[in-house]
Amino acid sequence: MRKWTRYFILSVLITVLTFSQIHMGVAAEETNNSKNKTIRVKEGTNMSVAVSPDGKSLVIELQGGLWSLSGKGGEAKRISDNLDDPSVPDWSPDGSKIAYQSYRSGNYHIWTMNPDGSEKEQLTTGIYDHREPSYSPDGSRVAFSADRDGSYDIWVLDLKTEELTQWTDSPEEEFYPTWSPDGKEIAFVVGGDSNGKRIDVVNENNERRTITTVEDGKVLSPSWSPNGKDIAYVLQVDSRSELIIDGENVTGGEDVFPFPVKWTSGDEMIYTADGKIKQRNLNEQESRSIPFEAEIPIDQPEYNHKKYDFDSKKPMPVTGIVDPELSPDGKTIAFVALNDLWLLEVGKNKPKQLTNDSYFEANPDWSPDGTKLAYSSDKAGSEDIYILDVKTGNEQRLTSEAGAEVAASWSPDGKKIAFQDQEGATYIITIETGEIEQILKPMWEPGHPTWGPEGKTIAIAALKQFSNRFREGLSQILTVDLETGEQTYVDPAKSKSLSNRSNSGPVWSPDGKHMAFIIESTLWVMPVDQKGNPMGQARKITEEVAESPSWSGDSKTLLYVSNGELRTIQMNGDAPKKVPFKMTWKADQPNGITVIHAGKLWDGESKELKHNMDIIVQGNRIKEIKPHEKPHHGNNFIDASDQTVIPGLWDAHVHQALESAFLGSRQGRQLLSFGITSTVSMGEPAYLALEDREASASGARVAPRFFASGEPIDGSRVYYNFMRPTTSEDQLINLELKRAEELNYDILKTYVRMPFNYQTIAINYGHELGIPTFSHYFYPSIGFGQDGTSHVSATQRLGFSRSQSFTKLSYEDVTKLAAESGMAVTSTLFSSKTLLEFDPALLSDPRVKTLYTPYQYEAITKHYSNATTTDQTVTRTGLEREVSLLKDIMDAGGTILGGTDMPLDNVAVSLHLNIRAMVRYGMTPYEALRTVTYLPAKRFGAEDDLGTIESGKLADLVFVDGDPLQNIDDAANVQMVMKNGKVYLMDNLLEPYKNTDETN
Repeated sequence: MRKWTRYFILSVLITVLTFSQIHMGVAAEETNNSKNKTIRVKEGTNMSVAVSPDGKSLVIELQGGLWSLSGKGGEAKRISDNLDDPSVPDWSPDGSKIAYQSYRSGNYHIWTMNPDGSEKEQLTTGIYDHREPSYSPDGSRVAFSADRDGSYDIWVLDLKTEELTQWTDSPEEEFYPTWSPDGKEIAFVVGGDSNGKRIDVVNENNERRTITTVEDGKVLSPSWSPNGKDIAYVLQVDSRSELIIDGENVTGGEDVFPFPVKWTSGDEMIYTADGKIKQRNLNEQESRSIPFEAEIPIDQPEYNHKKYDFDSKKPMPVTGIVDPELSPDGKTIAFVALNDLWLLEVGKNKPKQLTNDSYFEANPDWSPDGTKLAYSSDKAGSEDIYILDVKTGNEQRLTSEAGAEVAASWSPDGKKIAFQDQEGATYIITIETGEIEQILKPMWEPGHPTWGPEGKTIAIAALKQFSNRFREGLSQILTVDLETGEQTYVDPAKSKSLSNRSNSGPVWSPDGKHMAFIIESTLWVMPVDQKGNPMGQARKITEEVAESPSWSGDSKTLLYVSNGELRTIQMNGDAPKKVPFKMTWKADQPNGITVIHAGKLWDGESKELKHNMDIIVQGNRIKEIKPHEKPHHGNNFIDASDQTVIPGLWDAHVHQALESAFLGSRQGRQLLSFGITSTVSMGEPAYLALEDREASASGARVAPRFFASGEPIDGSRVYYNFMRPTTSEDQLINLELKRAEELNYDILKTYVRMPFNYQTIAINYGHELGIPTFSHYFYPSIGFGQDGTSHVSATQRLGFSRSQSFTKLSYEDVTKLAAESGMAVTSTLFSSKTLLEFDPALLSDPRVKTLYTPYQYEAITKHYSNATTTDQTVTRTGLEREVSLLKDIMDAGGTILGGTDMPLDNVAVSLHLNIRAMVRYGMTPYEALRTVTYLPAKRFGAEDDLGTIESGKLADLVFVDGDPLQNIDDAANVQMVMKNGKVYLMDNLLEPYKNTDETN
């Protein structure tokens, strides 16, 4: 029986068990590859509460579940299952129902259940989100907010007639409704985005007034008192979260959670704060806590990790085929692989190498006559566009701007090229004159431009948000009329996203009559007019995974790549044909013996340095470590007697392949120059990641060893251009997860709009492949056996985090779940850039000055300026609290991984600021260094080869001045690096960029 067949049966069984047995808080039956346990907690982070009309019962939302308990407190009983993802419960006035928002169906909808969890009913449906239900005083209606009309508005559902009425209709974001006691008005929050700035009141006739406005911070969750005179709301400002009534903070210094209070009388209320359920009388100074205890089930997976062959010298097939482009005559394919540009004649196995250098080539595009290729390269310092005559080899540098010029696309007449920069702006350059015109302002990660007929229109993939309150939306086609500037969004297949905005099209056919694009990972074509408007229904022409489509010049044939293979298909949908392709790579394996005399050695295990040691490296592995005996001489001797040798550092959260298109080959050198010899992808375009892994392993690119992933698997809505929207279980299993298997991922990442029933399937599939799975969620992901969360707290679909409050505090539930489950937590301490104030020398460091692009250098300079010229009290308080949580998890036996989420933070420098923050706020240097050496190696299944300096392990070594075990800053004093037994001197890493146009 094939492994996948076994897995499929298992996944179906797990799904059924999850639905039927996790209900009421009971975990699914134990399988052979997991251990189930429960964790008992008495505190909850950002939990909410609902109170029965008689005050005798409570329902709390704790870590993605609803729990019932006595109004006096006590043992909490689970009344929802792990797939409901319920939140913000509200009790009906007659006590018979509880309304809540649930993500069970893949969008937020309003549901109801009986107080014991039975008779669940979904009240709203469709592609829109419906949130924050609030019962009318007579129980006949439910108000909620929904993004049904381009922004969040207040809607009301009549429970008897099922009639839906819109009570507000404005371009502002309006949310968190609460009814007046007489049921005639609704108060709600108003803001330009998720930051509410005022509370308005509206009646059924759309007559409205403003009752409070804030200048600083944001308002949330109004709640009308029974006497109709007061409205309580939450105010979040700086590092405080307060409960405000009549303009006064009534909760002192409590950490109030962002949910409506539940009034039990005109001067008494129940709410949540400080990890507790609180009861407060407005006439008394202090609140009292209502104690509770809850048992949360978790699954600790046991599976065999993927085996890595770091010693192989065998040829391996190239799968990292990036941007394949079919020539107009359909006879030749241009593509990028192994850090160079290649040509493949269709019908011949072996491609021809067009470039052979250490620089980063990207985005080849054929001229309409098929004689030239436009592409990007950083050979002059940053990514510029070049035009290469394929026959003669003559080359023209077309652009020389300060930023990165990428995504070249020839106009139909061959006289112009459209391109984009690192900010997401789109331009057109006239080839003959070099004149540049900007046609689109910077956009959030748009797709590559494609020209319409006669060069009058350009189309790109672009994000169309549902609202400004939440950033997610659909990746659609955006057309731009070059004469009028008019922009039009085209929805190619109703309410479905393109599969990404990096290589899923749209691609306009040369005759201008069709567009090709990828939806649900399959290839589609759609008839269009000259402006790109649909002239008929889009038609799917492949059942297999497809990406990177390109047209032949006669508009009859499409080329695409499918699970590492090149294929062509006729537009009429005939069966696809495989393009013969044979290209291999071999790992760059050094030979010979190198003797390293280390004055000091930290092996990654001991808490003390060893002194005066010899490290004997044979090929790529450490053969022996012994006390220094006698002087050595020759080319294979490294005198590090004045230095400390430590294990190669890991950045366990990067998106480096994605950023390579802009940073080029600088990026790998930036990382190595700061001692980072291993990086872990937390999601990016799969073929860019595969190319990066193969290029670095083969030695074609100077870069760390790379543990690759593909696009994070997401739900129906997306934000980043590399997310993989997934809308059915069939697509998830047979396309997305199968693709991950075929492309040999090292890690599987899911993202925030993915429903939990899909997530449990993905987690189990990943474990069948022997690879860890990560997401942004703590629970119930831990209950499904997830291996890690890529942040302490980051983007959530909820609008709030279940792992950290607004004030950056976390409570017992988070600490226990993270520590006792064995799940890894990645640091990603973005606010650590505030510590630049204490090391201004980093800005003049030759590694930063030489290897950072001008726009990178501008960014880090701004971070330094912000850290030194503005009040950093709130930022540093938050940073201290985040590190405190990491330390608490570590002390309780949990796993912390050092990671940065670069390029969202400064490349390479940010890892050192992360570990400096860890030490500054409570960890020892030893503990911080372990998060970037042994612990990531263990979590990603490579501890037998990496993470420590031991006999038999790979020779990934960093040579630093000073003693990082005493002063963590010394970990950045890198003088030399060895990766896989190969030495990289600092001068060699900097040399290619010392005298380029883009040196700072």
